[in-house]
Amino acid sequence: MGVQDKEIMDQRFGLPWTKPESIEIGDRIFTLIEINRAFGLADGDAIGIDIQALPGELYAYRYYDGDDRRIVVFVFDRDLDILEEHRAHIAEWLGDEYHKSGLVAFIPDDLLMMLRRKLSGGGDSSTA
Repeated sequence: MGVQDKEIMDQRFGLPWTKPESIEIGDRIFTLIEINRAFGLADGDAIGIDIQALPGELYAYRYYDGDDRRIVVFVFDRDLDILEEHRAHIAEWLGDEYHKSGLVAFIPDDLLMMLRRKLSGGGDSSTA
């Protein structure tokens, strides 16, 4: 997986943090924390980014997997059955900033803050 996977994710699901942080599925509203728990990710380095409804009663949950430093999207149905999984390394979004980040690359919250700044137009976030 590489840049092509990042481009597919951006085209199909939008840029990270451009979708809601909660969504109604059936008669229940799920927040990022609740959906993280539902998929059994609450005990790891998974940090929710956004969630969205897709056509055909499907949903997409995007999160950061700190264990392998990838942004992941699960496409799932209303029963929370995962139908697709897409992954791309965070370096695909950060480019050279990732390689210059040093220890920040191992601190999920800081790395995501760096990416969020870059995507919001903050430029080279490694010096911010």
